[in-house]
Amino acid sequence: MSETRTSAIAIRMEPARAWALGALQMGGNSFVRGAVWATETAQTFGSLLSALMGPAVFSAYAFTVWSLSSNLGWTDTFVFTTGPLSNWLVWLAIAILINLASSILKRHTRSAN
Repeated sequence: MSETRTSAIAIRMEPARAWALGALQMGGNSFVRGAVWATETAQTFGSLLSALMGPAVFSAYAFTVWSLSSNLGWTDTFVFTTGPLSNWLVWLAIAILINLASSILKRHTRSAN
């Protein structure tokens, strides 16, 4: 009489991210320290960039007012006389987008600290 033999395979049912982090931690702490350093560096750079966006927003709004006043004839000339940058609406859109990006970046760097 021949006997039947049953074998089973165990499959890990963890999310891929948790499994990868576990493998990195088992490989050594240097990967974890590198990831922590990269995260802290990104947070510092984000804070610096959001702080430097303030003057950029002010400059874009100043260009908006200058271009509009040039179109209305209140000033003689504007830096850009032709092209898309000569329109005050383009400068207004740029100012709003930089302001929005700055506020989003400030919110993300504050919540991570």
